[in-house]
Amino acid sequence: MPDRTIDVSELKFPKPRNLGVLIVILILLIIGWGTFVIIPAGHRGVVLLWGSVEKRIMGEGLNFKMPIAETVIKVDVRVQPHPFKQIDASSKEYQMVNMTGMMNFHIDPSYVNDLYQKVGLDFADKVIDPAFNDFVKEVVPTYPIGEILPKREEIRKRAMTKLGDNLSRYHIIVDDIYFANIRFSTGYEGAVEAKQVAQQQVETQKQVLAQREIEAQQKVATAKGEAESILVVAQGQAKANEALSHSISPILVQYKGIEKWNGILPQVSGGAVPFIDVTKMGATGAKEK
Repeated sequence: MPDRTIDVSELKFPKPRNLGVLIVILILLIIGWGTFVIIPAGHRGVVLLWGSVEKRIMGEGLNFKMPIAETVIKVDVRVQPHPFKQIDASSKEYQMVNMTGMMNFHIDPSYVNDLYQKVGLDFADKVIDPAFNDFVKEVVPTYPIGEILPKREEIRKRAMTKLGDNLSRYHIIVDDIYFANIRFSTGYEGAVEAKQVAQQQVETQKQVLAQREIEAQQKVATAKGEAESILVVAQGQAKANEALSHSISPILVQYKGIEKWNGILPQVSGGAVPFIDVTKMGATGAKEK
């Protein structure tokens, strides 16, 4: 088929009346859409009229505003964390101390427009960090370096009060403060470590001495027990010997001798005493009768 050329006159354009209606509808949609604004939960809306901050504050949910003329800035009023930058300060003895921390805060919902007007949304860099820096440089030099860590909780409470008073004029409410890290100079940390090692050695020696003392006491107790045991045995033996000595008589000795005699007289010469004294035996027997 031969190509057919389309004449411009054959094209169908919308009529000027219909085009005007479309434009009007489009403008109305833009205006209608710009009339509403949704504020998320935990936020407030700062209203600007041609760039000027208004007194009214938009709450959560659907809000109406003047299209084109009004602009809404959404501000988070929930509790937010803010990490502090490292601050260097000197202790009471002019020892270097490095501190970092974290602050939980929130903005007073009733004054978000005032904060935005006076400071802006970059209030953390403009207000919070300088306040923390001033606190550290003011408070830390009042403590000896050895008391900073033991009094960490006390310093935290002072920071809560000091920063709370400082930031309240900007309607920033301090919820809590944490010190994430406290570090000292290398020389001081080395001295502290050496002191800790020395204390550990002293404690170890104390434990060794205490153990040796216990062992010595055990040995004394054992020796005392053995000595008392020997004494008891000796006293018993002495009492037995005493009783035995009282029970031995010349007759008993002679009797025991006769029991063991084999009937053979000993061969003696001279004036030796005979093995059995018959005279004594007789006399004793006579007495017994």
